[in-house]
Amino acid sequence: MDPLNMARPLPQTSHNHSFRREVLAGLREFPKRIPSKFFYDTRGSELFEQITEVPEYYLTRTERSILDAYLPEMAELIGPEATVVEFGTGAGIKTRMLLKALKNPKAYIPIDISTEQLRRAASDLKQQFPLLAILPVSGDYTNPISLPPEANIGHRVVFFPGSTIGNFTPNEAIEFLTKAARLVGDDGGILIGYDRVKNPDILEAAYNDSSGITAAFNLNLIRRIRNEFDAALSEEDFEHYAFFNAQESRVEMHLVSKRNLNICFGSEEVHFEEGEHIITEFSYKYTPEAFEKILSESGFAIQKNWNDSEQFFEVCFAIVPSYK
Repeated sequence: MDPLNMARPLPQTSHNHSFRREVLAGLREFPKRIPSKFFYDTRGSELFEQITEVPEYYLTRTERSILDAYLPEMAELIGPEATVVEFGTGAGIKTRMLLKALKNPKAYIPIDISTEQLRRAASDLKQQFPLLAILPVSGDYTNPISLPPEANIGHRVVFFPGSTIGNFTPNEAIEFLTKAARLVGDDGGILIGYDRVKNPDILEAAYNDSSGITAAFNLNLIRRIRNEFDAALSEEDFEHYAFFNAQESRVEMHLVSKRNLNICFGSEEVHFEEGEHIITEFSYKYTPEAFEKILSESGFAIQKNWNDSEQFFEVCFAIVPSYK
């Protein structure tokens, strides 16, 4: 059996149904919202890869520098014969770094809402690691996920790089990481990255790059909504807006309506006031103490953490302690 098919990915239509339902529900709220997980269709994933290369967006290159410097230590703490579960998969650069550093990993299970991106990344990894069982699961990792039976080999470690954990509110992060702790079980672990609190000018520049790629990434949601709903909606009707909310310790991304709009989404009409905001992303920034509290309340105990020289970003390895 082709190991790329073992996980029996969910049909893409189920994701389309979820997109329609959740977008309409979010547009009925006040303020209006669109879940940030829907950024990552094929075009959105391509734009995000471009974002990671712009000068202002320090997050990806900083995390890679931490991995470059400390992966041998991380791999030793994870231990041999691990089954690696990754929530989300991008171009797979950091994933390849980890799998190459690990001793005799048993399986790699990427979970991603973008089926096309998932298949491409899994296929690329299979070429580099032909002996590794690669078991992609197509689905929304914020919902309950059934792992394939083959996932029961080796001890489980979740790999959650980037700063995606910041897209959850602190309470949501605890709920999500509690599920991750149950998934890996006693003595299982998580290798996770998060963005630290820093100068607001640095934070705001990272989400308002001068080349406009982050703005295009945000506005791509409008294109996707137009295509999914066949709605008379244009990117020209909205503008990108991102700022650091110091009180909540988060960067917020919004889409702002440039004029009054009445848009039909199937049989339902949604009104947009001129200047009205749609919240598209929260990106929480943490102090080390605050993030350790998040992990602790989720059932994890930090074993070690690693930083860059400017203390911009942090990678942690934590385990679920066994009380036997």
